[in-house]
Amino acid sequence: MAETFKKIRRRIWLIFNIVVVLWVLAGVLCLQVPPYKFWPAGFVAFSLPGALVLNFLFLLYWALRRSWVVVLPLAVLVLGHNYYSRLVAFRVGEKTAPAGAKTLQVLSYNTHIFNAYLGTPKSQQTTAGEMIDWIATHPADVYCLQEFYSKRHSNVYNTISKIGVRYDKYRFFSVANIDREKGDIGIVIFSRYPIVKRGVINFEMASANRVIWADIDVKGDTVRIYAAHLQSMSIKSEDIENTYYAIGDEASFKKEGRNVARRLRKGFIARGHQIETLLAHVAESPYPVIVCGDFNDIPFSYTYNQMAKLLENAFVEAGSGVGATYNGPIPFLRIDNQFYSPSLQAYEYKTHYEMGLSDHFPVSVKYVLHPDTVPAR
Repeated sequence: MAETFKKIRRRIWLIFNIVVVLWVLAGVLCLQVPPYKFWPAGFVAFSLPGALVLNFLFLLYWALRRSWVVVLPLAVLVLGHNYYSRLVAFRVGEKTAPAGAKTLQVLSYNTHIFNAYLGTPKSQQTTAGEMIDWIATHPADVYCLQEFYSKRHSNVYNTISKIGVRYDKYRFFSVANIDREKGDIGIVIFSRYPIVKRGVINFEMASANRVIWADIDVKGDTVRIYAAHLQSMSIKSEDIENTYYAIGDEASFKKEGRNVARRLRKGFIARGHQIETLLAHVAESPYPVIVCGDFNDIPFSYTYNQMAKLLENAFVEAGSGVGATYNGPIPFLRIDNQFYSPSLQAYEYKTHYEMGLSDHFPVSVKYVLHPDTVPAR
């Protein structure tokens, strides 16, 4: 009797494992599907991390059981190692740029309008001052700042002057909106090196989201830097809280769940169009590129997948851990990224958790411009 029960249990776990494998395959396939053509693919791809984690747990389960079935999750792990590296990165030791290499350090940060609309005026000014000083004194050569806010006649929010003018940086600020207090909101690139050419990529949709780019002369080498801010998920902390508290009330849970799903679907579709517009521009660049910013999408999305087909991802190549960049109610989200041309090389990837005043954490990466010319150690 015990042996019969053991066989039944083993068969049930095997069926579950096969379901997880099929789930992984479906998620990988859905990464290739533009959400504006078939929006449910966005949700299936979004669920892929869950399938990858379950597959790893099955690997441990079958290994402890010393069963030949371990081959099934092991095959998924080996064949899908690129997707596991998107989920978590393991790094032994810290990468540093070789001596004599020409490097460029890039900081990307969604500043959340320096919290100009949050809290009391005193708390706004305190947090804004800390953020502005932190950015202005960061050793990066280039700053790409999304949801940037500048108000010329303000002692606190005169950020163009405090970051750019005071530290003698070249700058390109693209204004998307002007608030009621005549403050400018948009995306900015600050650079220690000269900006020789610049431009804006506007999307077809009537949106403040956009991408700006600048060709930067780094001691004789030109690198094109893109600062991107794609369509937001538009999910606020209260949406998550309302859904959580609605558990147990079927009608309320369905209502809140549909609200979140509707917002996700809208974002999937918009970013699908936006990323294709961006990549068409990147493909025409005569120089190596670094594309960074707030992509508002996780590594298991059509947006990320399209970027990864053309460019390397700095976190995958030089980061470690989970690398979460979203400082909000949903944990472990990495929605801020830096992608770069294969002719460059990423070193010293860092997520700055010490700067937690925005709803995003800053990300900085150091690049070697000519890795092939660096002398061997």
